[in-house]
Amino acid sequence: MNPVLERILRTKLVNNGRRDLPLHSNVVPGEGPLLQQIVHELLPKVTLEIGMAYGVSTLYICEALQQLPHQATHIVMDPAQSSHWEGIGLRHVREAGYEGLIRFYEEGSEFVLPRLLGEGTVLDMAFIDGLHTFDQVLLDFYYVNRMLRPGGVIVFDDVDMPSIQKALRCVLTYPCYELYDPSRFQHGPGSLFGRLRSTVATLPGMSQVLHPHFVRRAWEMGLSEPYVAVRKTGPDDREWTWYEDF
Repeated sequence: MNPVLERILRTKLVNNGRRDLPLHSNVVPGEGPLLQQIVHELLPKVTLEIGMAYGVSTLYICEALQQLPHQATHIVMDPAQSSHWEGIGLRHVREAGYEGLIRFYEEGSEFVLPRLLGEGTVLDMAFIDGLHTFDQVLLDFYYVNRMLRPGGVIVFDDVDMPSIQKALRCVLTYPCYELYDPSRFQHGPGSLFGRLRSTVATLPGMSQVLHPHFVRRAWEMGLSEPYVAVRKTGPDDREWTWYEDF
C-alpha cells in the first residue's frame, strides 16, 4: 500500500499543510479494495471519479492504476476541493506521487461531463460520489453511461441514502446493466449469484436465466454494502420510447 494511503488509514488524520484534521467523508472499509479489484480486472485506460474530498478513494484507484502494464488516466472533478476540502485531496495525490495520473477539474460534474462527452471520451470505469441528490446522481449516471464502454463498471457510493437507492433502482431497469460485486454477484458456480441461480433453476418453470429484476430485489433485501457496482453488459440501444417503472 502507498505510504500516504497507509498513514491516512492508520492515523485517521489528514493534513492541510498547517495542521492535522480528523479524517471523514472517506470510503468505508472494503470499498477501496473493491475499486482496486475492478481496476485489476478491467485493466482500464481511462477512469473517472466524481467527488474527491480528502482523496482516499482517489489514492486507492491511482495505486491500482500505477500497477497496470500501460499508461492510464484518472479524471477527477470536485468543485469544492480548494474551498471546503482545503486542497487536501490534491495534496495527498501529489505526496503519493500520483499527480501524473490525474486530470483534475475543480468544477461541478454537470459542467465537466458534457464537455468530456463532446470530446469523445471513452470510460472503462467510474466512481460516482458527488452531490447526493436524486437528480444529480441520475445526471451523473446519464453522462457516464453515454461514455462508458460495454464491459465497463460504475461504482455508486452511499447507497444507504434513499436518494441514491432510488437512482440506482432506475439504473437497474436499463437492459444493459447488471449488478457487479466480485464477492457476491459474480456469475461463477461458487459465488452467491451462481449458487442462487443453480438452486432456482431446479424449481419447476424456473430453468430460464434469472431476470435482472430478481437480482435487483435481492440487492434491496440487503445483499450489499453501502456501495454498489454495476456492469454495462452491452450497448445502450434502448428504443426512443423505452420506459420501465422503478
